[in-house]
Amino acid sequence: MNVGMTRARRKLLLGGDSSTLCKHPFFGELLAYVKGVGSYRTAHEMAKLT
Repeated sequence: MNVGMTRARRKLLLGGDSSTLCKHPFFGELLAYVKGVGSYRTAHEMAKLT
């Protein structure tokens, strides 16, 4: 994860089930941060953009 996050130049997309990911301490904190800065999007929201 460190390499993926530090080498992303424009954006980092993380796909997965948020209810499962938030059970892991690292991903739970990452998900809370992403939601806090307003960058969290669901698959349904993303599908509407296309």
